[in-house]
Amino acid sequence: MTDFTAEDAESAFLEAYNMPTGMPKHEALERAARMSDALGHLPLGVSCRIALIDSAYYLSRYDLMLAPFAWARAAEEKDPEAFNDYEIHSLNWSHKWIATGLRRDPRFSLEQLEAVIGQLADRYGRLGFSVQPVHGARAELAYHVGDLTGLAEHLGKYLATESGPMADCDACVVEEQVWMLARLGRHQEAAAHGWEGLSGNTNCSTQPQGILTALLWPLLEIGDAERAAHAHTTAYRLIKDDEITSYVHEHIRFCALTGNIARGEDILRRSLHKVTAAQLPADEMSFAECASVLLQRIPADTVFEVPSVGTLTAAALLDRLSARAVELAKAFDARNGTTAWLDRVTKALEQAGYPHVELAVPSAPVAVPADEPVVFGDPVEIAEAMVTLYEQGDFVRARRMLDSLPADMDSLLPPDLAAHAGIRRMTTGLVPFDPAVFEELLTQLPRDHALRYQARMAIGLEGGLELAERCLAEAESDFTRSVAALTLAELLDDAHAHERASEMLALASSLDVPELRGRVLVEAAEHRARQQDLEGAYAGVVAAMAGELPPSARFEGFRLRLRLETVQGRVAEAMATAREFVSAFPLPEAAEARWYQVAAIQELDQEAACLSDLREAVAISRVHLSPGHTAHFCFALSGGYVQTDRFVEAAEVLEESLRLLQDGQEDLRLQVVFRLGQVCRKLGELPAAERYLREASELLPPEEVARRAFLLDALASVQGRMNKHDEATASWRAAAALWQQEGNVSEAIGSLVELASNLPDDDIVETRAAVDEAEALLPALDDPTEVTRRQAEIVAIRAWVHGQAGEFALAMKHYRDAEALVVSLGDEGWRVFVVLRAAHVLLNADDPEGAEAEARRAASLLPDDSQVGNVLSVLSEALQRQKKASGTDPLVRELTARLD
Repeated sequence: MTDFTAEDAESAFLEAYNMPTGMPKHEALERAARMSDALGHLPLGVSCRIALIDSAYYLSRYDLMLAPFAWARAAEEKDPEAFNDYEIHSLNWSHKWIATGLRRDPRFSLEQLEAVIGQLADRYGRLGFSVQPVHGARAELAYHVGDLTGLAEHLGKYLATESGPMADCDACVVEEQVWMLARLGRHQEAAAHGWEGLSGNTNCSTQPQGILTALLWPLLEIGDAERAAHAHTTAYRLIKDDEITSYVHEHIRFCALTGNIARGEDILRRSLHKVTAAQLPADEMSFAECASVLLQRIPADTVFEVPSVGTLTAAALLDRLSARAVELAKAFDARNGTTAWLDRVTKALEQAGYPHVELAVPSAPVAVPADEPVVFGDPVEIAEAMVTLYEQGDFVRARRMLDSLPADMDSLLPPDLAAHAGIRRMTTGLVPFDPAVFEELLTQLPRDHALRYQARMAIGLEGGLELAERCLAEAESDFTRSVAALTLAELLDDAHAHERASEMLALASSLDVPELRGRVLVEAAEHRARQQDLEGAYAGVVAAMAGELPPSARFEGFRLRLRLETVQGRVAEAMATAREFVSAFPLPEAAEARWYQVAAIQELDQEAACLSDLREAVAISRVHLSPGHTAHFCFALSGGYVQTDRFVEAAEVLEESLRLLQDGQEDLRLQVVFRLGQVCRKLGELPAAERYLREASELLPPEEVARRAFLLDALASVQGRMNKHDEATASWRAAAALWQQEGNVSEAIGSLVELASNLPDDDIVETRAAVDEAEALLPALDDPTEVTRRQAEIVAIRAWVHGQAGEFALAMKHYRDAEALVVSLGDEGWRVFVVLRAAHVLLNADDPEGAEAEARRAASLLPDDSQVGNVLSVLSEALQRQKKASGTDPLVRELTARLD
C-alpha cells in the first residue's frame, strides 16, 4: 500500500519534467518513475522513461539511457497501447542514440555495439523505416575502430539510401557526410557538400553550427581560409554558451592551428570545467586532445584556474590533459583491438599549424624587422641628428633617432639635447604631454628654440593666439618667425580673421626658409580651404605635392588632399589617395595616416568596399596606436560587415570595440552599443539586443530627439519579439510621440503601424486604437506617395483586425482596398503579400475555393521567388480543404520546382 496517489505521481512527474536540464531533473524523473511503478500506473511509467531517455541525452550520459530504454522496450511488448504517438516516436528515435552512446564509452564491448546496431536494423526494417541511420551507425563504428574501407563502404550506402521519418534532419545528415568525407581525405568533396548544405533551412538545435564545425578541417585542407574563418566565427558564436556538446573542442584546436592563440586561450578558459566534468569518455578524450594542441603553443608559465582542481600553469595542464588523452585512447583501442585512437591522438599532438587565418577581429601583425632599425652610436651625435632632421621636416628619420634615445639615457646628454629629446617624446605621443614638464624643459634651451616649440604648441591652447604673437615678436631667427607666422595663420583663420592670416602666410613665404618652403605651400592651400575655396585649395595642394616636399610637409599634404576629396565626395580619388597616404610612410608614421584613411572611409560610406583596408587598420593600430584608436577602427570595420550582411563578424568586432573603449569616448560607446543592439537583433540574440539598446538609450542625450525615436523603435521591435508586449507598446508609443515632436509625421505613423502589427492576435482593442491614431495623422503628411504607402499599411491592418473578429466580408473589402493602393505604388511583392492575406481570410471563412483562386492569382503576380513558399503553402491548404490532389496540380509542381 503506497502513501501517495496517482495524482501525486503525476504531479511529481510534471514538476520534474519542467525542471531545467541537469542531474537534479534526472533524479526527480527517476523518483516519479518509481512512484508510477509502485502504483502500477503503466502510461505514467512510459512517460517517465521517455523523459528519462531525453534527459540522459541532453546530459550526454548514454549510460543513464540504457535502463529506461530497456524498460520502455519491455513495456512496449507488454502493452503497446500504453504509448501515445509522441512516445512511440521518441522510443524509435532514441534507439539511434544508444548505438552512438555505447560507441563513445569503452566500458561497453564491441559485441554490445554491434548487437544494438543489429537491433536497430531489425526494428527499423520491421516498422518500414529508412535504414539510412543504420548505415550511418555502421560507418561511424568502422571509423571508430580504424576501418577506413568499411567507412567508405557504409558511407556509400548512407548516401545512396533515401531518408525517412526516423532519419536525422537534412542538416544533420549533411554534417555527418562532411565528417565522413573528411575522414576519408575527400576534402574538396566535403567542403563543397557542406557549404551547399548550409543553404537549407532547419529548425534543428544543433545546426548550422554542426555543419560549420565539420567544415573547418576540409576548408583548411583545401586552403579556403576565408570560409574557414567564417565557419569558425559563426559556429562558435552559436555554441559559446553550450557547456555540454563537444563542438567547442574543435574550435579550440582550430584556433591553435591557425595562429589565433589568444582567441583559443579565451575559449579554453570558458571550457575549463571540462577538465574534470566531461560526461562521456569520448568527449573527455576530444577535449583533452584539442586543449593539449593549444596548450603546446601557449607560454608554459601561463596560469589557469581550473574548477575543482585549482591553479595550474599551462605546462602542468598540458601534462595532465595530454596524458589523459593518451590514456583514454588506449582504453578505446583495448576495447576495439586496434591502435587507431592512439595513432590519432599522437598525430594530433604532433600536428603542424596551417597558415594564419584572419578572423573577424584582426590581430596584431607579426613583427618584422624595421626598414630602418634602431640606430647605434654616440648618444650625443644621435640627439644632434634627431634635432637637425626634425628641423628639416624629415620626421621619419628623426623618429628613428628619437627611438634610439631611451629616456634613461637623457642624463648622458647635454641639457639642451636632453630637453629636445624630452619635448619631442611629448609632441610625438611617446609620453603624455605635461605642461609643467614642457615649461621646465624649455628653460634648458636657447631662447629662440624655446620660442619655436612654444609657437608649435600654441594651437589648441587657451590663449594660443596671444602666445603665437609673442613668439613672433620675440623670435631671433627667420626659422622661428616662419614657424610662428604659420601657427598664427591657422589660428587667425579659425578666428575668421582671414586677411591677417593671409598676411602671416605672405610673411612666412617672404622669409623663404628652405626647410619650411613645403610647409608654407601646404599651409597656403589649407588657408584657401578654411575660407571654403575648396577648388583653389585642391589645386594648391596638388601642385605642392607635385614638387619635392620633405616628409612632414608631404604628410600634411596627403592629409589635406584626402580631406578635400572626402568633403567634395570624390569617392574614387579619396580612396586612392588614402591608400597612397598609408603606403607613403613606414610605421609608425603610417599608423597615424590610418586615422585619416578610416575617417574618409566612414564619411564616404565605403566600409563595405574597403573591408581589407579597415582590417589592416585594426591590426596595425594594436601595435602602433592606442586602444581607443583600435576601438574606433573596430567600429568602422563593423560597418563593413553590416553592409555585407556579415552580422556575426559585426557582432564580434563590436564586442572587441566595446572592450577597448577608453574614458572620454562616450559618443563612440553610444554608437557601438546601439549598432551592437541592432546586430544582435539581426542574429536573434534578443536579450543581448535589448540590453545594448537600453544602454544606448541611457547614453543618448535627451535633446537628440530623432535618434532617440529611432532607438526606441528598434528597442520596441526586440521587446515585441520577446513577447514583452507591454514594454514594446510603451516603447513604440514613446517613439511615435518623439517623431511627432521632431516633425516627422511619417515615422510617427510608422511606429504606430509597427505597434499595431506586433500586438498579440487577441489584443484587437489596442490594435484598433493604434491604427486609429496612425490614421488620424495622415492629413499631416504632404507627400502624396507617402500618404498612399502609409494608408495601404493602415488599411491592411484594419483588414486583418476584421478577419480576427470573424468579419470576413469587411476583411476582404479592406484587403481589396489595400491591394488597389499597393498597385498604385507599383510594389508587386507587397501586392502578392496582400493577396495571400486575403486568401487566408477566405480559408478562415470556409471558402477554400475562393482561397484557391486568390492563391493562383498571387502566383501569377510573383515578381521573384522570395514568396514562392508562402504561395505554395496557401494553395496546397486550399486544395487539401477541397480534397483535391495537390501532387498532380501543374501550378503546385511548378512552384515546388521553383522552391527547390
